[in-house]
Amino acid sequence: MIDAFKKMIENWKDFEGKTNRPDYWWATLAVCIVEFIVSIIITVVFAVAFGKDSVLLGIIGVILTLAVGILGIFIAIAGISMSIRRLRDAGFPWWFYLANFIPSVGNIAVIVMLCFPSSEQPIVNFGSDAPKAAEPAEAPKPAPAPVAPVVDVEPEEAPVVEEAPVEAPADDTWTCASCGNEGNTGKFCGSCGAAKPE
Repeated sequence: MIDAFKKMIENWKDFEGKTNRPDYWWATLAVCIVEFIVSIIITVVFAVAFGKDSVLLGIIGVILTLAVGILGIFIAIAGISMSIRRLRDAGFPWWFYLANFIPSVGNIAVIVMLCFPSSEQPIVNFGSDAPKAAEPAEAPKPAPAPVAPVVDVEPEEAPVVEEAPVEAPADDTWTCASCGNEGNTGKFCGSCGAAKPE
């Protein structure tokens, strides 16, 4: 909060930059707290001055009030510049701040705009000095695929493949008694694994 308040004071005359949302609201909270404390101090000084009929405390109260008034003008300028930077950061043109002068709804509209998150592209861009949204670039057209030249090729004769001779089934085939699989060779059934009957 203190850092945000320092940034507001340091950039009191910067109406061109941007202020992010946390810095704006923390600085606003700090200003409200300072104003509350200062108003209590001035009230106590005047109350004591009138209670004791002290002219000296009355003069101190008047001087303190004038000093706070001058400081208040400086804080008000810093607050206006910070609000304009916050509007610009949210994507609105600076002159939307003038909506504050519209009775009833103007202040509410500006508060809503100040609550918007930071935006790289302007939300509203007519008459603004914010950069305009970039036009979407056209996708590059793909290069045409190269066409292979047509070559007349005479068909070749297909090679002759000799078929392997089919072996005749061996004479020592047997039928499994367990599963009924026929044509087993060897000592075990190829289907269920039962041993060849002796």
